[in-house]
Amino acid sequence: MRWRAGMMVVALALTACGGGRQMASDSMQAFDVEEPLAEASAPPAAPGAQIAYAYSVSYAFDRRTVAAVQGEQLALCRKLGPARCLVVRSTLNTPGPDDHIVSDEAVLLIDARQAEALTRRFDTIAEAGGARRSRREVVAEDVTKQMIDADASVRAKQALSERLLAIIRSGNGKVGELVEAERAYATTNEELEAARATRAALAQRVAMSRLTIGYVFNDMPGGSSPVAASIATAGETLSTSVAALVTFLVAAFPWAIVAGLLLFGLRRLARRRGWRWPWRRHALAGNGRAPLGDGGTGR
Repeated sequence: MRWRAGMMVVALALTACGGGRQMASDSMQAFDVEEPLAEASAPPAAPGAQIAYAYSVSYAFDRRTVAAVQGEQLALCRKLGPARCLVVRSTLNTPGPDDHIVSDEAVLLIDARQAEALTRRFDTIAEAGGARRSRREVVAEDVTKQMIDADASVRAKQALSERLLAIIRSGNGKVGELVEAERAYATTNEELEAARATRAALAQRVAMSRLTIGYVFNDMPGGSSPVAASIATAGETLSTSVAALVTFLVAAFPWAIVAGLLLFGLRRLARRRGWRWPWRRHALAGNGRAPLGDGGTGR
């Protein structure tokens, strides 16, 4: 009887967990970070609003100093350590002599408590390298409900796991019932680990803000004005057109020779056989002269 009562409690607990709230964190985006998440057994977040911030800033360059500026910014981030600043991703395209516009990017995770101070230091580095800040954006997302749901799910699955483990250790009941209890225990532990990972990811989103830095190199003459750019590049445009014309003439020259030789040969053959070209016939007819080969003298 005690075993049956215990199994009824387990069944009720499984039903309650299966029909409970679905965690809103299923639709959250996962961070691609180089450091492990916070420990799974971390305590629940402190009461109050939990806000995850995301920053975006872009710098415009008209000199080839993107590599130096990005390198100095990433060096500062690595110097602060992964607990305060972490490089997630960075790209750097070295512009060639014919590349006038190049875009690069760096993605960092920075300590949310020092985000404003760090972004100002990055601005100082960029301005010292000849860049100007062209865009800045801050996005705040309230993840309080998701944190509460994740913490509640962890506590519920932890309690169920402990009950199942106690039933399995007691050894009471039939073999089939114990096997079912062990399967339920394994499934509950998998769900518990997933809930802990979700809670840790949310806690990290609140503790570490995402910073996306864009670097745009543009040395087109005339800046952003199309008219000024056209005037400034008029000489280059003319040179390009002349170069295209020379290329066409060089490519067409052999074919012009072949066409001239073919026309010359046809004319000589026509003279030998007394042929008249169609337009020649019309011209003679218009002058009142009969073309040769039609019974006239041609005079």
